[in-house]
Amino acid sequence: MGIFKSLLYGEALEETPQVFAEYSETFGKKPAFLTVDLNYKNTLPNEMTPCCVKVQMDVYISEDSPQLISDSEASHVANVRQILSEHIGGKFVGQGIVAATGSTFLMFYLSERNAKNAKKMLAETFMGSFRHVETTVVYDPNGYQYLKYLYPNEVQMKKIDNGKILRSLKSYGDDGSIPRPVKFNIIFSNKNNALSFYGETMAKNFTYIDIVSEEPPEGMVLPRYKLIIEKVIPFNLELLTLIDKYLLDLCKKFDGEYRSLETTVVEP
Repeated sequence: MGIFKSLLYGEALEETPQVFAEYSETFGKKPAFLTVDLNYKNTLPNEMTPCCVKVQMDVYISEDSPQLISDSEASHVANVRQILSEHIGGKFVGQGIVAATGSTFLMFYLSERNAKNAKKMLAETFMGSFRHVETTVVYDPNGYQYLKYLYPNEVQMKKIDNGKILRSLKSYGDDGSIPRPVKFNIIFSNKNNALSFYGETMAKNFTYIDIVSEEPPEGMVLPRYKLIIEKVIPFNLELLTLIDKYLLDLCKKFDGEYRSLETTVVEP
């Protein structure tokens, strides 16, 4: 960061390191691929960069690409993102590629001073472009735009975590396709809720492993109980997404917290 930007923004932009994650969802019955800085949420509300700048432009969708666009299109989007980052300042917090609309959007958060000039500058930057480009600038210190369009919901967050585990398995030569025991850890404030929760999962062929007493969280007195249940399945992201949704919905019924899942490498 240059001296001018340091003086303009202070150190706030550097306090929280950026952690980008990728996930997919369905939009208008077609896939959408999103990239998001998960840690930006930890800075909200943010008065240092309270203005959201969203740039949306046309892209050419590739049916065969897992990221929905070709390598050349991805390179073009990356170049545009780099140019905007250098010229409008602020912080890039994520992007979305939406097959349903054949478009991509880039989202930045800027200081009020930079935001005043951003829309005019962006209009001049894209003047004469053969692609349709739209720019919106919104005062948004609470990050509502970021939370609405980029930040993953509970199921999507689980899919991101599962993807990290699958990549780790693949690094050991396990592609996840072979069925293996997968353990699910759910936290409860009392043992009865844990047992009732497990009782419902029996219908879905989950196996009981254990209930473990845990130390109470800081500031609380009563202990908590970790229910460990297991299911033998392939480590397939789409299948796990269905299971995660089921367990998250069940947690609402029994006041549980679905903490994590775990598995081990299976030799082919």
